[in-house]
Amino acid sequence: MSLANTDVLPGSVTAAGTVDIKPVARLDTDGKTVDQVFQALCSFLRGKELEPEWLCPANMQDDANEAMYGARHNRPWPYHSSNARISVSVCIGNSEGWIIHVDFVSRPQLSDSLDRTYAIMPLLRAKVFSTDHAWSLARLIARLLDAA
Repeated sequence: MSLANTDVLPGSVTAAGTVDIKPVARLDTDGKTVDQVFQALCSFLRGKELEPEWLCPANMQDDANEAMYGARHNRPWPYHSSNARISVSVCIGNSEGWIIHVDFVSRPQLSDSLDRTYAIMPLLRAKVFSTDHAWSLARLIARLLDAA
């Protein structure tokens, strides 16, 4: 999987007060499946200081019930549109640590109804043990996947 659109992501502030800029390239997700994007993200994070405790597809068992468990591994990676986007969020874990959620959030086409419902399709999950690590990793994943 190739990287495209090299940009920069702000890094840490040095002792002199300057910002250490680290180049980060976005992952090329066009025409890829959830599993291919997962593998590319794992490869990128392997050996980085921000590598999570674990990273996996949200639908770990590749269960056919996507409404319950999330996107299957062979599902095409979703595209951004005016009614849909990739979302990266952080929440506290059930027992310990923090979970980074990568989800596809979509809204049905507007109709006469004022009902603004959204659908969320879980894509990937990662776990870390500290708040700072969680937010740093979430920022990096959002940048790599061009997510909101």
